[in-house]
Amino acid sequence: MIRKLIILWALVFSLGSCTKDFETINVNPNAPSAVPLDYLLAQSTLFITGEGGDPGYRSWRTNFIYAAMMMQHMSSVEVGFYRGTVYTFQGDLSAAWFERAYPNSIKNLVNLIELAKKDPKQVNILSMARILRVIEMGVLTDVYGDVPYSEAGYGALTGVFSPKYDAQKDIYADMLKELEEAGNALSASAYIPKTADLVYGGDVNKWKRAANSLMLRFAMRMQKVDAAGAQAWAKKAADRGLMTGIEDSFGVKFANTGAGNNSNPNSWNMFPGGRGIVTADNIQWGRTYIEAMKARKDPRLGVISALKSGDKTPEKQIGLPIGTDATMLAALPAPLNARANYSRPAPNMYALDNTQFVMTYTESELLEAEAIERGWITGTAKTSYDNALRAGIRQINSYGGSLTDADAAAYLAANPYPVAGTLEAKMEAIHTEFWMSTGSLLQHIEAWANWRRTGYPKLTPVNYPGNETNGQIPRRLRYSQGEYGVNPGIDAANARQGADLFTTRIWWDK
Repeated sequence: MIRKLIILWALVFSLGSCTKDFETINVNPNAPSAVPLDYLLAQSTLFITGEGGDPGYRSWRTNFIYAAMMMQHMSSVEVGFYRGTVYTFQGDLSAAWFERAYPNSIKNLVNLIELAKKDPKQVNILSMARILRVIEMGVLTDVYGDVPYSEAGYGALTGVFSPKYDAQKDIYADMLKELEEAGNALSASAYIPKTADLVYGGDVNKWKRAANSLMLRFAMRMQKVDAAGAQAWAKKAADRGLMTGIEDSFGVKFANTGAGNNSNPNSWNMFPGGRGIVTADNIQWGRTYIEAMKARKDPRLGVISALKSGDKTPEKQIGLPIGTDATMLAALPAPLNARANYSRPAPNMYALDNTQFVMTYTESELLEAEAIERGWITGTAKTSYDNALRAGIRQINSYGGSLTDADAAAYLAANPYPVAGTLEAKMEAIHTEFWMSTGSLLQHIEAWANWRRTGYPKLTPVNYPGNETNGQIPRRLRYSQGEYGVNPGIDAANARQGADLFTTRIWWDK
């Protein structure tokens, strides 16, 4: 017994000596105790286009499987998976952006914002993070409608793990405020994270103009539900200064390392070493888009599209009919009965180091042209339209093209602005080009949002058996089914917005 007591006391004293200076002893001298904000900024920037863990997961599902198919930029005969072509629902496909954004990009951005607030010298990182959060939340609310916003990402800080669903009207009001305040706060005299800024390399003036062009985007979204507010914010955006050239386009720059998280998410989905959905004939360019490019004599066709053989001759490109399943395809005459014979994105379109664009100068100029025509801002709509078309042709060179100013001039000559036309004719010209330019840069989600507001281009829906919209292009995606029974806020959102269906229109879509 005595021996046991001696041993016990020896253990107690040894434990006490081990816990003395425990924190000092167990700190790794080669690891930082806090992650530098520059690293968090770079990570957060990458995450607004992709996400950690599974590169391109939400881009594949939301941007390709649904938006690209619904906008008829692309098509697939695998209608049981590429459900956007026939308007049917699958939970993990519809909810991908929702389920991946909140635990990854939103949480990281909230953390970065709260850390940057503590140091006045980090005002530029703080402002960039606020703009990035607006970009990410803008996609979420435009895809789903009412979503968690004001409390989202703060669970670790506030203990609120079932954040309320904010009304889209309120989300828009705050996003516009955030863009204004963040743009105002950007300072060339404060610390500039040049290396960590994967968008503009530390050029705060480009960040300011990007914030203003994003402000114009959200202002124009409100055109049908709050014309006075839309006009006021559009004028404010224009007065503050919009993008001035293609070098101002907001795009996340990736590295060609072969590592998924450092690669363009859209490219990762198409790249043979990634998901390889193009080389596996899972998706092709849609007939609607290819025929529109041919009709408009669009020189981008020879850059973005190729046959499986690699032939990029524009006249030989063939788009896959929308809403065609494998059985329907097999019934077509040869060579149209094999999906391998249809056009798909050319290899240059899925280089891993391609820039992934969030907003382009082309979009900014087209929205400016619309605002001018509506009398909301001053200027000449034709000038903005012409600038947009020229820029759209040159912008594709970032994806391996070699188009020239002469190509841009020829395209503009083939698609002139209808100066003497009606307002509707002008809107059709502006927003058809919007659809064309977003399609060539794989910005299908943005094309879908703009189509819902404007109705252009005039797309013919499919009415595939068993579709869930009565043959109408969906107006939103359905929420994550995992939210039901976990977050009661979803019930309030459905009561306010309408049933959780593809056909329910979100606030600005009237």
